[in-house]
Amino acid sequence: MNPPKVAILVSGSGSNAAALLDFWANGAVQTVGIWTNRTSAGIWNRSLYAPVYHFVPGQDDEPLLAQWRAEGVTALVLAGYLKPVPAAWIQAFGAHCYNIHPALLPAYGGHGMYGHHIHEAVVAAGETESGLSIHRVTEHYDEGPVLFQMRTAVNPGDTAEEVAARILKGEHWAYPRVVTADLLGLHLPTDLPEGWSK
Repeated sequence: MNPPKVAILVSGSGSNAAALLDFWANGAVQTVGIWTNRTSAGIWNRSLYAPVYHFVPGQDDEPLLAQWRAEGVTALVLAGYLKPVPAAWIQAFGAHCYNIHPALLPAYGGHGMYGHHIHEAVVAAGETESGLSIHRVTEHYDEGPVLFQMRTAVNPGDTAEEVAARILKGEHWAYPRVVTADLLGLHLPTDLPEGWSK
């Protein structure tokens, strides 16, 4: 059986993309490439197992989709991609269009809720826990069906930066495992890292 082929979208440093590629080094999933909308994105500075390409949202939507189809791509994985996903892409990949959100959806989701904005809001609200959500992408920000969530404590005195670092570590563990399991029809992970719960 041929491994699923994925395309990854990135707008920033690409740490989740790197975690995905490391996990897929065994060949269970094949990455045809990483595409970023930003020429200044940190992803360019990483040494990765897949080529990185620049594209212009809106201008390159149709040619990119045609290229992915020609290459047999069956899944689109957003790894810190901050632009709307074209409806044609969502329709093309269906349930195999994934995103990870560094909060427990539906709270702290939606337009403008990304990166440090999320963690600052969580700390300011006095939340006792936060976490991550892996969901299928729809045409509405962060409103797609949630595939997997895990949560961790927000301790008294935690800064937004401390919460962010803890959740990013959890993202690097969870995202590759959940996407792989979903693509291959396997059970989602249940044996979570220390400090995390469902």
